[in-house]
Amino acid sequence: MESLILQFLAVESWSSQHNLCELLQINKRNLLSVLKPMLNKRTLKAILQGVMGGEVQLYGITRLGYKSLSNEYGVFCEDLDLNPNLLTPRISPTFIPHRLDIQMLRIRAERAGWSNWINADTGQLININKQNKPQLGQANLVSEHRPDAWCTNTLGERFCIECERTMKSKSRYTDILCNYLLALKRGDFDGVIWVCPDLDLRNKLANLITSITHVRIGLLSVLVPRNRFERLIFMTFDEWVR
Repeated sequence: MESLILQFLAVESWSSQHNLCELLQINKRNLLSVLKPMLNKRTLKAILQGVMGGEVQLYGITRLGYKSLSNEYGVFCEDLDLNPNLLTPRISPTFIPHRLDIQMLRIRAERAGWSNWINADTGQLININKQNKPQLGQANLVSEHRPDAWCTNTLGERFCIECERTMKSKSRYTDILCNYLLALKRGDFDGVIWVCPDLDLRNKLANLITSITHVRIGLLSVLVPRNRFERLIFMTFDEWVR
């Protein structure tokens, strides 16, 4: 169990008790019995982090944790020393709940057999605009949009994942939709999944995005064919793969 936690945190840097319980499929009491010796060995460090509306207990991997992985699995860790400082950037209190939600989606997806999960803030960008250079006298056709994550389902289909906690403006979703529709047309991936905490937010989001009739490409206002929305999926956390 210790190795599984360290391998997960080697990518994620830090996580919560809730997500680590989900990862190991154990209750909080059993999790604490696993974490205690790791804290004593200083392969993990506990952080009580402020968030909007309160605090959350986080656990982050240390240099000793990376060193332990290197010794056990031969993980590349050049330039790591034995200073047990936490290897995690400073994080905004408003960002933490969203990042924890994405971790939870990843844990459940990988348990269900999904693969090649990449977090946008720790992986490469999808270059949405790569093949669409503007013509002389035109504005940029589209801008790059970075999803929260992308991964491959059990059928080999590649999906962009958007974890939505709050609603954006319709104009912002129009820009995002334009990026995705052009990328889907090029075959960059097979679909987009928006995942929301609850049914009410999911329905509001789906209604807003599917109400968009036109997107702007350069100087043109282009009608969105209704069948384009067939490759956009809207789900709640409870509906997400397990």
